[in-house]
Amino acid sequence: MAVPGNQISFIRNTGHLATHHDVVRHAMSTIPHRPERHPGGQHYRHLIELCVDGVLLLRDARIVGANRAGLDLLGCGNPEQAHGHSLFDFLHPEGGAAAAQRLRSAVEEGPADVSLEHRLARDDGTVFDAEITVAPYPDLDDPNGRLVVLRNLTERRCIAAALDQQDQYLRLITDAAPILIAYIDSDERYRFINAAYESWFKLPRPDIVGKSLREVLGASYPALQPQIARALAGERVRYEATVEHDLGRRHVIATYTPDIGDDGKVRGFSSAVIDITERKNAEQELREREEQLRLITDALPVFIAQCDRDYRLRFVNRTYADRFGFSGSEVIGRRVPDIVGLEAFARIRQYLDAALAGQPQEHEMRINAPDGEERCLQLMYVPERDEHGAVRGVVAAVNDMTRLRRTEERLIRREIEFKTLVENSPDIISRIDRNMRHLYVNPAAVKLAGIAPSDYIGKTKAELGLPPEMVAAWDEAAEAGFRTGREQRLDFDNIVDGQTHFFSGRIVPETDQHGRIESVVAIAYDVTERARAEKERDDLLVRERAARIQAETAARARDEFLAIVSHELRAPLNGIQSWAHVLENYLKDVTSAPLAQRALQGIKTGVGQQVRLIEDLLDVTRMMSGKLRLVRQPLALVPLLEAAVESVRPTAAAKNIAISCGYRITNEQIEGDSDRVQQIFWNLLSNAVKFTQQDGSVWLTAERDGGNIRVTVRDNGMGISAEFLPHLFDRFSQEDTSSTRGHSGLGLGLFLVRHLVELHGGQVRAESAGEGRGTTFSVSLPLRVATEKYAVATFEESASANLPLPSLKGLRILLIDDQAEARESLTVVLTTAGADVFAADSARQALAWLPTLAGQRLPDVLVCDIAMPGEDGYAVLRKLRAWKPDGKSAPLQRMPALALTAFAQREDRIRALTAGFQMHVTKPVAPEELIVVIDTMVARTQ
Repeated sequence: MAVPGNQISFIRNTGHLATHHDVVRHAMSTIPHRPERHPGGQHYRHLIELCVDGVLLLRDARIVGANRAGLDLLGCGNPEQAHGHSLFDFLHPEGGAAAAQRLRSAVEEGPADVSLEHRLARDDGTVFDAEITVAPYPDLDDPNGRLVVLRNLTERRCIAAALDQQDQYLRLITDAAPILIAYIDSDERYRFINAAYESWFKLPRPDIVGKSLREVLGASYPALQPQIARALAGERVRYEATVEHDLGRRHVIATYTPDIGDDGKVRGFSSAVIDITERKNAEQELREREEQLRLITDALPVFIAQCDRDYRLRFVNRTYADRFGFSGSEVIGRRVPDIVGLEAFARIRQYLDAALAGQPQEHEMRINAPDGEERCLQLMYVPERDEHGAVRGVVAAVNDMTRLRRTEERLIRREIEFKTLVENSPDIISRIDRNMRHLYVNPAAVKLAGIAPSDYIGKTKAELGLPPEMVAAWDEAAEAGFRTGREQRLDFDNIVDGQTHFFSGRIVPETDQHGRIESVVAIAYDVTERARAEKERDDLLVRERAARIQAETAARARDEFLAIVSHELRAPLNGIQSWAHVLENYLKDVTSAPLAQRALQGIKTGVGQQVRLIEDLLDVTRMMSGKLRLVRQPLALVPLLEAAVESVRPTAAAKNIAISCGYRITNEQIEGDSDRVQQIFWNLLSNAVKFTQQDGSVWLTAERDGGNIRVTVRDNGMGISAEFLPHLFDRFSQEDTSSTRGHSGLGLGLFLVRHLVELHGGQVRAESAGEGRGTTFSVSLPLRVATEKYAVATFEESASANLPLPSLKGLRILLIDDQAEARESLTVVLTTAGADVFAADSARQALAWLPTLAGQRLPDVLVCDIAMPGEDGYAVLRKLRAWKPDGKSAPLQRMPALALTAFAQREDRIRALTAGFQMHVTKPVAPEELIVVIDTMVARTQ
């Protein structure tokens, strides 16, 4: 029980606040019949006195007792004024007859409790509404005694009205606020929300008040729950959050203020949520604009700065910061004199102070730059004002005008120079306005026309009496210049001193400061001598062009001839080589045919020699036309030398010539084309063996020589005469050219050696003590540091030469060649390797065979000759690719194709690959090489 002042409140067992009626009834029920005789009687009476409601005791409907509150309500100063009065004496007529009758029945008759409202009147005439509760009280001497409790409703209604008014004020204030306001109790249920809350959630108040936070917030609740728990724990919480809303993602600031009761417990908390999305967007936009401003000002070649009234820098662009050797952040906050220096500041301060006084300033200044060069600066100072118009700083823009001023000075000098040149030029120069009237003519024009300058100015060419044809040409060109703004050219002739002279003219439009064309400059110069020279030059060009065409035709004829020779030599060799391969394989196990084996070896040797002769011829052609190409890569030299030695060893063995090798290098490398490097040393070794007698010797050595590798090939053979030695490396050079010479060849080998060595950046030298005393060749090639990678690669490559040939079993090959011998030999070679071969002499025969394969497998590979009568290999390939047996799909569109041809030049290979062949192989081809190429080509396409 708590007793504040003279009021008493009781809490029932249920936890709810009990009414004073309950209290009085309970107190009166515990008073004995004679309280004055009971030891605790005075206590109970004191308890009733403390009640804020009036308490009356009635006997026979008259007042026999009242507490202080009851006397005050009835307007009685003391108990004697109320004693003996009837309760009905205080009833006011406006209370209503029905209520009065009901009260009377309760006082006089009713045994049960009655509670009603009625208006009462005091003796002083004041009226008030009262709640009257009547209850039996039989403990008095009168069994009809009644207990009456009076409560002043007027005061309570005034308080309620005041509270309603306060609620209205609160509602008006919170509804007008642009923030979300709510009160949440300790059970996390809404007890109050404002209009902004309704608008945010698009729900009326009844659908929110009384609901839990989880019900209203939905998916957002888990994220906010930790903050809610802090508020309910008594902590004031403020945080920013990003939440999803119908309007999109919104940024908010929420403040939770706990409501703590007198007992220290948290009864709930108030929530104030401010939508700061627009502010955030504005801040982001401001940041973006600042960044844009930064980017724009940083891109300008102008020094831009902003300072306050204390000359402290608030902003500088990158150009400004770079000029003084600072970063932008280092400059901000520092004073201008600290950055530009006291001397420079003293010169600009008057302009800064004038701008700070509100007067924009602009002036030019010349300064000595740190590099010692004088520079011209244009300075502009603009006052920066605040929202009240007061100057709070200055924005400065400093433009380096040095280049512009120098340009202007150069223009002035050039104008002077131009005038000097024009006045002294032999060319005819004039300025003409839009009306074709002369504004200026130089002395040359005056001299040529014989007209005084004063007569020229302001007149047209027609008015000056110049030839009509010339006037028309000049006026037409001038009008075109005014119309298009582009330079115009014209040619004309005129009679000078009785002779025809040729002139070339130009019309150059001139623009003013606004870009408008107001005049043109006309320039004419005598080109009579040049015209004669040009005619002579044209005649010479015609003759030179004819000679060049003739030379090109001859060169083309030579190349074509060599190609034809190559083809005619290679084609029969292909059959010879193929048949030799077949017979060699057939006779391998026949021990009784050594002569046949020797013959076959001779055939193959002869074929190889003829092929090498053809290759030498083609290499010479490529060298002479500048078309020889090298495929450069790091090369280990020793394996290449060994390969060259092995290639000539059979020939040396036949003459019982000993070849000795001595290498003082290991993994040293050069940069070059492996095939061409091997060709160099094969030629040298082959010549050494060729020109050394039976039982002779050849020595091969390799060693480092500074930054080079020197390879020496020495023999004890025939030697070289002193007269022939200087011509040893010339093309087609042979010491013995008689019909009885003892050695064959075209004299190309050493010519090729010299050129190949020089293409590799090296040198070759030959020495001989004379005929019969042997020869020494020294080749010097630039050294490259060898690596393990290339040494291993070269070894593996050479080792792979001994691998067994692949099998072509299961492959169906379409072979097309118009030469029966070549076609038959190749068929046997490919069939022996396991392939199923169909040989045709033309595209027509092949296309006639393909339909017979209905339901069978089509060819897997095409091997086709290029040079064939009627249709060449390119036409054959196009027809096969386009063949559509069902009229829809082309099954041979992706069939691998190999061009087997005697056309061996680089252009032939490029044309074949461009036409759609996957590989280009030159006749004669070694059968082993053909088998490997076909196997590789098929493997690539699978």
